[in-house]
Amino acid sequence: MSKLFYRFRKTQSIFKYQELETQTIYFASTEELNDPVEGFTNLVFKGDKIVWRNLFQHYLLCLESMYQTYLVCGEEHTKYSADLIPVFRSIEDIETPKYKELFEKIYLEIFEIFGELLDKIATRTTYVSKEELTQYLYPLNIIALEIIQKHYELEGLIPKRDTSVDLQSINIQGITKSIDAIEALIQKHGKEKMDKFLNLSVQFYKELNFIQNINFKETPNKLFLLNFTQNYLKAIEKLTYPKTYVASFTGEKAINNSSVWGHYGDGHQGVCLIFDANENDILPFSNAKIGLNSNGIVLGKIDLSFRKIAYNRGYPEIDFFRSLGRLTSTKLYSTWYTDDEKNVSGIYKEIFDDTDKWRQEYWDKFAENSLIKTKDWKYEKECRLLLNGGMDGEIDKKYRLLKYDFLNLKGLIFGINTSVGDKMKIFEIIKNKCIESQRNSFEFYEAYYCNFNKNVQFKKIDFNFRQENEK
Repeated sequence: MSKLFYRFRKTQSIFKYQELETQTIYFASTEELNDPVEGFTNLVFKGDKIVWRNLFQHYLLCLESMYQTYLVCGEEHTKYSADLIPVFRSIEDIETPKYKELFEKIYLEIFEIFGELLDKIATRTTYVSKEELTQYLYPLNIIALEIIQKHYELEGLIPKRDTSVDLQSINIQGITKSIDAIEALIQKHGKEKMDKFLNLSVQFYKELNFIQNINFKETPNKLFLLNFTQNYLKAIEKLTYPKTYVASFTGEKAINNSSVWGHYGDGHQGVCLIFDANENDILPFSNAKIGLNSNGIVLGKIDLSFRKIAYNRGYPEIDFFRSLGRLTSTKLYSTWYTDDEKNVSGIYKEIFDDTDKWRQEYWDKFAENSLIKTKDWKYEKECRLLLNGGMDGEIDKKYRLLKYDFLNLKGLIFGINTSVGDKMKIFEIIKNKCIESQRNSFEFYEAYYCNFNKNVQFKKIDFNFRQENEK
């Protein structure tokens, strides 16, 4: 038995993009959706010394790369953002032996200061949240920038400065001791209470950033380097999962909701398309990006399943060190799961001893994270089709306009205030589509306010394309 799913559209969008003529559905990025929490990733960190030291090294490599870019480009050529941080870069990618030698000097000096802190984090029995990690990386960033600049001066790459940061003023020992203290508080009071406290600390850094924006308004790229920690923790999400793209629908219970029509049906002036999925809640598309060959991008058939949104649970924890799904096994091994002496992290064995299990859990978590909204949106009763960028990570807009079979469009509902002119245009489009596909029926409904039910109801419009075509 098939199921029906409903998609609200503005009539002007339908006409502008010829959505009915081309039988297309656009899959939006999370940034294009109306909930600012869309795309949130609840990263947590738990691992051994090997992966923690590699994270530390990766942070410094990205920071040094952005600092070098700043020396070349300054403030004029581009505005820095988290997307510009080269998170897929590794030590092996350093261009010359001399440059690699310079980076190793920087890394070793900073490690001398932070090595004990990293080893302490690696002994944690509880996860380190992204908010907690911010507390440790923020002072690291100040020290790292100072040491990077010092080594650039020694190499004659930049002029010597008149003043420098007093590194002795930063209490690394106090930060190291706080690692055990935070774990003890988590064990005593629970993770949620501790997260609440740490979130307040992150807000402090955001307020500081706002104040700094005033002082550095003429040099936003320099400010980006000073606040590199938060930008980095956002950027490394790209190492875990590909981007999600969404086509939103509602279930049957939402189409009688006047608020839903008001928000998504263009103030009741739009329409609601009725899609007929198969018995497995699947809608097929014919022109999805499915691969590459010697001629370029390969388009083909893809089946996408309707998935319900969950409104009453928080975002799942994404274990960073165990979720690096965007990287090849070679890159994982060399950059994240081994050290300079070729010792191998236990996490590597966890994953590669049973890759099928890991892969299943990885994609299950991806779907779960893409199907959560806060309870404020519960009235929508939303269902989604999800498209992901795979190993490429992202999909260009032109490949996110997917074509469905016209037979899967069962009918449509006109809103209470849909204009007569728009109705007639849509009637004409559908009539031509039915002639094209030799289809004799298509269901039209008209919405109205029902005084008895106190909600939006629908009346079927009797219209037979077979009779119309025989005239």
